[in-house]
Amino acid sequence: MTTSSQLSRDLTANVAALSDKSVALMHQRKMSDDDVETFQNILQKVQQTHDPKAALRSLSADELDVVRQAHGLAEPIKISVLSDEGAANLLNAPGYTHDLNNDGLTTIGEGNMFTFPPENAPASFKAAWEEASDGLSIMDIPTHMIFAVGLANIGREPGDPNWVNPYASPDYDYGNAVSEIMDSVEYQYNHNMMSFEQYQKNMSFYNKLTTAMD
Repeated sequence: MTTSSQLSRDLTANVAALSDKSVALMHQRKMSDDDVETFQNILQKVQQTHDPKAALRSLSADELDVVRQAHGLAEPIKISVLSDEGAANLLNAPGYTHDLNNDGLTTIGEGNMFTFPPENAPASFKAAWEEASDGLSIMDIPTHMIFAVGLANIGREPGDPNWVNPYASPDYDYGNAVSEIMDSVEYQYNHNMMSFEQYQKNMSFYNKLTTAMD
């Protein structure tokens, strides 16, 4: 459950100065330097407001549109339909949004994105994943772990009381999960369910990940 203090902390994070990462993301979204500065001013303006929706309501239409652009949203922001997490993440810098309710999704405005590595994953696993995926395109990274939340919730929508986040427990065993995936890849290849090229690509990544986790 997300508490008001969590939302407050999230709302006030990363507003002293936008990181190079955030600025680069906004420039990729075709925002001008003036709009980037306006977005930073918005974050500073609302940082003492503990209610993200109230903070959004305090903004002008033009300011709301800058927030929309900063997060690459296609549709205008409709504050009344936002969840607390969706509202709070609009008031975080791009690249620094959070899965506040630990459901395996990061809600930004009305949109949901898979969060991987998960917010609560050990720092050691996050570092290992970054090392293993360094230099790879999104097409070259196996998706077994990335889409585990979606596969665990086929037929359910976010917010469903039966929604499951496989990574919710802080004691989740990432090493065991990688080992089980590698066994599955071996099985699929040995039973002609996977091409040799795909087998090599998957095993190369997971071997590198395993080494980085040691």
